[in-house]
Amino acid sequence: MRYGCRNGMPHDLKIIHENPQVKWEVCQICNKKFRWNKGHTGRIQNADYLKAHARNFAQRFGSTKRIYFKLYKPENCIIKI
Repeated sequence: MRYGCRNGMPHDLKIIHENPQVKWEVCQICNKKFRWNKGHTGRIQNADYLKAHARNFAQRFGSTKRIYFKLYKPENCIIKI
């Protein structure tokens, strides 16, 4: 799966502005800006938000284990011949 930043990796996002209606973030790698609208409860409930924040939500077990090992343990992803 390609995530949109350099080499198909997930973005490394940092908050630049936030208020009760919207959250602005910028990728520290490629400088792409993102705007996330918040609902009436002040939460962002969006599948695209989770996909863009794969670095934050990836875990060693479950459906996100492949991206976790690709990001944090690349030596385990090398195919040895």
